[in-house]
Amino acid sequence: MFLFLAGLSLLLALLVLAWLASNNRWVDARPQPRPPSLQPSTSIGVAEANVFFDLTGLFVGSQQSPSVQGQALWAGQAEPKASVPELKPEVGDALWACRWDRQDCLALWQGEVPALRQSLQRQAPLLQRCAELADALAEGRKTLQEPVQPARALIQTLSDQYAALPVALHLQGLQACVRGLELQAVLASRSQQAGQAAALSQALGRYRALSHAQLQGSQSLQSTAVAWRIESQRLRFLTALLAAQAALAPQLAAELGPLPARAKDAGAWMAAESFFAAQLFQELGALCGRVEAPSLQAEAGLIQRTRCQFGLMPQALIQASDARWLARQQAAKAGPEALLQALELQAQSQAEFSLFNLPWRNPIGQILLDVGQMGYASYPARQADLLLEHRAAQLALALAQQGVPPAQRASWLSQQQGLTPGQRERLRLNVDGLGFTLHSWGRAAKDGAPAAAQRCPLVG
Repeated sequence: MFLFLAGLSLLLALLVLAWLASNNRWVDARPQPRPPSLQPSTSIGVAEANVFFDLTGLFVGSQQSPSVQGQALWAGQAEPKASVPELKPEVGDALWACRWDRQDCLALWQGEVPALRQSLQRQAPLLQRCAELADALAEGRKTLQEPVQPARALIQTLSDQYAALPVALHLQGLQACVRGLELQAVLASRSQQAGQAAALSQALGRYRALSHAQLQGSQSLQSTAVAWRIESQRLRFLTALLAAQAALAPQLAAELGPLPARAKDAGAWMAAESFFAAQLFQELGALCGRVEAPSLQAEAGLIQRTRCQFGLMPQALIQASDARWLARQQAAKAGPEALLQALELQAQSQAEFSLFNLPWRNPIGQILLDVGQMGYASYPARQADLLLEHRAAQLALALAQQGVPPAQRASWLSQQQGLTPGQRERLRLNVDGLGFTLHSWGRAAKDGAPAAAQRCPLVG
């Protein structure tokens, strides 16, 4: 019995030593150039002509340049400056804070026209800035190109870590602008005064210019997801406006044309996101064993430094991560619906976790990859929902333009082209023919309830 236990102990010790010999920094993969398709764009043009920086510094005082302030904020050389009330909507203002996924914002705004007019008058300086930026985009004088932070060569403080660097600082300014333009369009649509048709077209055109520039110019996952939400908000607004005022169909037709090419690209955000992951893994290896203090200058003791030489293989981890992103990019070529299916299958395989499924080499890296990338399936679902909403809005406009009676709309809908099988399955005409119900690709709630359904009203 003693010999058996001794032999077993020796076997286990040899197994541990063999694992340590296969999983240490000395046998880590050699650094390799990252694949070109996983490199985010570093070209942002002339900073002064990039609306990203104007939106980042949008709320500075009237005597300051939003672009200059935005560039300083992005570079980490300035703190956000306090803004005067007319250069930032009030946090508790219900008119500016309405969410289309929770309530009928058009009905709210149309019921509060006097308050809406006063709110827009208070925000006139802010809206003037927004209008100038939208016009510059529409006329091609400016672009919106989201920059991606370069990695820091030396990490001296916690704030130098890549995860702590600012990302998509323009989003707050962008959302204030698109909401302000939305409110201006509502007011113009309600007014019977001369010239309001032109004011409505102008507000809607500016809204489209900002939303489409955000769709086309986003790189990070955060910015891209907000771009989808803003465009979804715009489409809901247009269809609600059309259902409420069918006579506006000719004006709204110009707003429901094709989406920018990048809005349909299911892999548009992957280069920046994979770059983000690679920097985190690189720093994870570089910082292992160092004291987590503000300076990060002092090295830890011998035991801590030795521990970091085993188990974590940064280069192998980065290359395994890149291999996954390349596979996702390949799946994304078929569109967000195909990518969603691929990611859900991957998530199912990861859910069946077992120590026996882990690879012999770099198992810690495998665990980090699985834990860090399980939530990505929700993003192609959001993008697929946006493309469905866009097609539904175009169909709603076509119904209004062609004057199809509600009783004939089911037959009419069955003959329409341009719907994917998944979209056709999720777009349902209501029994009364007065609206569409869009069944989201989003995952069902945790309690087992079906995925949320969105109502798209139609002209009666």
